[in-house]
Amino acid sequence: PEIQLGARTLRSHGVPVARIHMHNWLILFLLIIIDIILNLIEPFHRFVGNGMMEDLMYPMKGNTVPFWAVPIIAILLPFCIILIYYFIRKDVYDFHQATLGLLFSVL
Repeated sequence: PEIQLGARTLRSHGVPVARIHMHNWLILFLLIIIDIILNLIEPFHRFVGNGMMEDLMYPMKGNTVPFWAVPIIAILLPFCIILIYYFIRKDVYDFHQATLGLLFSVL
């Protein structure tokens, strides 16, 4: 196993790492605000005539993955793996970058 003298943990290096990457966090929060605004805006509705319906109709099938399981699979499961990796390696830089990457990817 690797020898880690003075591991960079959340307690010792957490705030400095967050300050260094403050622009990443600000961009993430800006994207969240833009996403919320875009979800509140009424979408464009177009006219669909009877002749166009045959091109647009597909049989409705059930969901492969239940709706409630999507956030668990997409966010909680990867975050648990990131936490386990952090507790093994004790490297706050890896933890911070992995958390930012996860949040940017699910946004």
